[in-house]
Amino acid sequence: MKKLLIPLICLSIFGLAKAHEHRMCNVYLQAGPQTQITASIQQIGRLFHGTTADKIQQIFRFMAHLQHVSFDRAIFRKRTAHQIISDGTISGCTDATIVFVALARACAIPAKYIETIDKEWLLSDGPSISGHIYAEIYDAEQNQWILVDPTNKKRINGIPNNRVLFKIGLDSWDIGITDYESLSQVYRLFKTQWLETNKRSNNHFNN
Repeated sequence: MKKLLIPLICLSIFGLAKAHEHRMCNVYLQAGPQTQITASIQQIGRLFHGTTADKIQQIFRFMAHLQHVSFDRAIFRKRTAHQIISDGTISGCTDATIVFVALARACAIPAKYIETIDKEWLLSDGPSISGHIYAEIYDAEQNQWILVDPTNKKRINGIPNNRVLFKIGLDSWDIGITDYESLSQVYRLFKTQWLETNKRSNNHFNN
């Protein structure tokens, strides 16, 4: 009886894991408030074919035609994927990731929007806020989630050690950041909490 129970438990755990993975894929195929799949984005998505890896490279090549412009607080985090593509300009890592996740979902690739904050800023007293945005896509052929840096158009093995995960969502608006002011507010709140948590952890190990 015990010999039968072990494989049954393993199968049950495997089944639960697959069901959770399926739910996550469905969640991150959905459009966010900033990444609506408009008719024009759907049309662009139809241009991408092949495996997940093939489609990602095709999205990168499409994005290479968008002009990179300097930071502009007037439009920072305020444009949708549709507006960024229509304007033909990318202003920073947020814009690049917004376009990337929208196009990935348009060609049936589940995609997460991942916001990180630089540890250097968290540990400093300086006013200049810094972080970076990544995406995580589900590779159906490899049956796994893969981290991507849309700004630098490459796959990476994990969030670098010099950055801290802030939030995962559908896009920037989905996680509550709609402009520079809202970003500053939530980043500074996170900084206070992060420093306090790390202080308690250090005190625990020192005692």
